[in-house]
Amino acid sequence: MGEFIAEMQERLLPEYEQMKHYNVFTPDQVREIVSRRERLFLKITKSHLAVGDYLEFIVYEKQMYKTLSDKEKMMHIKLTGLKNSISIRIMRLYREVLGKFTHDRRLWSNWIKFSKKSGPQEVAGIYEKMLLYHGDDPNFWVDAALWLYEYNRLNIDRVKDILLRGLQRHPDSEALNKCFFDILLKEAARADPEKNLAENTLSEQDIKLERVEAVYRNSMANITSLDYFVKLLESCEDHHEMTVKLQRLIIDDMQEKFPREPGLWDLAAQRELRGYHLGDPDEEPDNSEEEPASKKSRPATNVRSLKRRIQLCVTVYKSAVEVLQTQDMWSLYLDAMLALNSDGKAERALKQQCLADALQDGHRSKLMHVRHYATLRKMLSSAPSGREAAVTILTEALKNDASVEMHQLLLATHVQNDSESLIYELFNKIQKTMGPEALPLWQSVILYYRTRQDSLGKKRLEEIYKLATASVWPEFAELRSDYLQYLWHAESVDAARTEYAKLALQPPMSLQLHRQMAHLESSLAVRDKAAIKSWRMCYEFMAVYFGKTEPSIWVEYLTFERDHGETKNLSLLTQRALTTLEPRYVPAFEAERALAYVGAALVG
Repeated sequence: MGEFIAEMQERLLPEYEQMKHYNVFTPDQVREIVSRRERLFLKITKSHLAVGDYLEFIVYEKQMYKTLSDKEKMMHIKLTGLKNSISIRIMRLYREVLGKFTHDRRLWSNWIKFSKKSGPQEVAGIYEKMLLYHGDDPNFWVDAALWLYEYNRLNIDRVKDILLRGLQRHPDSEALNKCFFDILLKEAARADPEKNLAENTLSEQDIKLERVEAVYRNSMANITSLDYFVKLLESCEDHHEMTVKLQRLIIDDMQEKFPREPGLWDLAAQRELRGYHLGDPDEEPDNSEEEPASKKSRPATNVRSLKRRIQLCVTVYKSAVEVLQTQDMWSLYLDAMLALNSDGKAERALKQQCLADALQDGHRSKLMHVRHYATLRKMLSSAPSGREAAVTILTEALKNDASVEMHQLLLATHVQNDSESLIYELFNKIQKTMGPEALPLWQSVILYYRTRQDSLGKKRLEEIYKLATASVWPEFAELRSDYLQYLWHAESVDAARTEYAKLALQPPMSLQLHRQMAHLESSLAVRDKAAIKSWRMCYEFMAVYFGKTEPSIWVEYLTFERDHGETKNLSLLTQRALTTLEPRYVPAFEAERALAYVGAALVG
């Protein structure tokens, strides 16, 4: 340690001379830099070292490096020597701290990140050291191989060695296996497809493809994830002409391993849509076992029109929903058709027909998701002639899916058609058969009748609100508050107060109800003693029913008395709050009360 510190301090002397020579810093600033570095050196010579001591030094030197870079631009000079000296010191600090704290993965990552910019030739060696301590993480092996491959592709043997050693420790790592597969695939793509090596009858590219296939076959013994095979196919698509036979091999294996996975069928259909067709449906595949997939001849890509690709895609999806008959598979099919119609520039009529057919078949299957019924409803309701069909379809769908969302779709269709009798009939069914989860449906029906603004609407509203206010479900407290607001504005203040007096005593108790009424009372422009009494009653109900656990209502009550009621009540009310609240809520009350009074003073 002493030699390390002495050597680093000795290196600093020329730096300070250069700083003075180039007038990069003032003499005072240089003295401050010297002093700061001496303090940092002292920290890393302590007997009880911490990672933070080194990190503080490293961060300081990185900031210094950035400052010098800014000075170069501002002063139009080159400070290469100074910056190189700092880079070397940072590298030495990383090396020193990681010799003591090898467990800190963040430090290793930061060192590598820094070295990639300042000393890329050192990175491979740093990775090797890191893998000695942290080879238990497969991602580090992947990072090391990718860096070395991108930095120097001629060193492919060393890349393979890293990946093989990583796979020895992590044979089931998808990331490692795919990395090996991708790198060898890139190497095969760079090889000459016509060049034969020595007396070998295979081309250079064929031999390298055999290696790709070998990595794939080896990974199959340890990996059983569909997603892994999908990623391999995506890599192959980047080199489609070269990997047609390899793709067929992977797809055959997927069909054998995952015959009932919706994702497999979705993949096959999407590949058809993208044009990665591996032969006509009636084409006999070459099942010869004498040659590996990479040795078989590579046919040219089947170039197909968009129309044909769409047709093949739909054919796969139709086969899929026949085989699997699950909602997940239908959802993938319908989502694909919706995505297809998001771009209607080419083959628009065909795309629309495919979507319409899929929605129709999905409904018949009784497995279609409610979100796709929403799409179907929107399509049908866009024309008056289709609204009746939408009602029929949604009514049928409710027999299989009685969810709130499905009811909402049918209700929205009735509202759009202004079919009052059907709306009322559906509401009666809902309120008799569904529980508190139907609250959004009640709200939609109430909104419909409020917008009618006729005698029938008023009659229905009264009936529905009476049912809602009699409900024992706490979730319906919102409708009670809504009813008070309706009475206040549509009927009279007295009607709202009368109803409030009833609801305030009727369980389940709701703080929201009292706050709504207090808000309505506060909106009066002119208030007499009776109005103040009614307003005070709202806070009194809150205090009686919720005063033990709600500090805020006491603060609201006090604010009301201070600004609109009787100031003489404040002292007694405060004492009442302190004795009523549970002890654990008293500090919160005191804090809120203080803030409320400070706010009032500032406004005043």
